[in-house]
Amino acid sequence: MMSTSAQLLETIARFTGEDVTAFRQSLDASKPKAQEVAHHLQSRHILATGISVAAEIEYTSLSGNHQDRHVIIRRVIKSGKEIFIDAFCEEIKAPRLIKLSSISKITDQTGKVYSNPVDFFENELGVQLQEKKPTSTAPQYQFSSSMTNGEMKTAIDRTRNELTALLFVAAMDGHKDRIEYDKMAQYVHKRCPDLTFNDADLVHYLTMINPDTQSFYLSLERILGMDGWIVKMFLEALMEMIMSDGEVHEKEKLFLAEFFRILEEEGFKIEF
Repeated sequence: MMSTSAQLLETIARFTGEDVTAFRQSLDASKPKAQEVAHHLQSRHILATGISVAAEIEYTSLSGNHQDRHVIIRRVIKSGKEIFIDAFCEEIKAPRLIKLSSISKITDQTGKVYSNPVDFFENELGVQLQEKKPTSTAPQYQFSSSMTNGEMKTAIDRTRNELTALLFVAAMDGHKDRIEYDKMAQYVHKRCPDLTFNDADLVHYLTMINPDTQSFYLSLERILGMDGWIVKMFLEALMEMIMSDGEVHEKEKLFLAEFFRILEEEGFKIEF
C-alpha cells in the first residue's frame, strides 16, 4: 500500500474537495514530533487507532502549564505504565501527545463534560484502557453511558478502523442517514458473529465519529494490511452502503473508480 500512498492521497483530496496541499502540510506537521512519539512507542501497546473524535481537552502539560485545546483524538497508546492520547490540535495545526493522567476535563461535541477521562474513553469510545482483571476485586464504576456491554466494546475495538472509513465515505454525498448506520451495524454483526450487542449502542458510537481526510487515509492503510477476507468484506460493505439510498452519486462513482483502480494496482482483485 505504501507504494501507492501518493496516488491515494491525491484521489482522496480530489474527490472530497479538500486541498491536497493543506492535507500534506497536516501530515508534515507530525514530523517534528516523530522522535517524541517514537520514544513513547518503544515499549508501546496501541490500545486504539482510527478514533477521529473531536473534543475539548483540559490538561496540565509536562512543563506544568494549564492547557485547553480543541483536538481530534486519533489514537490511544500505552507506554510502560502510562497511557497517552495521540491527538491533532486544531488551534496550532500540530500533533499533541497528552498523558491521560494529566487530563482534568473532556468536553465532547454535544457539550457533555467528563471529569473522569476513563469514563469518556472506555464508555463512550469503547477503548479498553486497562487489562481485564481475572477477579471482581477491581473497583466498579457507575457510568452514564449506554456502552456497558463488554461485547459491544470488543466489537468496536475490532472494527474501529473499518467504521471510520465507512463513515467517511458515507458523508461524501453530504449527509449520513439511518439506513447507512444500519448497514454499518449489519457489517459489524457479520464481522463479529461471536459477539452480541445492541444496535442502538453502536449507533450512539457512530454519531460521535466525524472522520476527516487524514483519519480515513490512515484507517484505510490499516485495513488494507488486514487479512484478505476482511478487506473483501469491508469493500463489499462499502459498496452496499453507497448504494443503500438507491443511487450512486457522480462524486461517489468517480471516487470508487479511482479507488478500485489503485487497489488493483496494489494487487487486490476486486470482484462483486
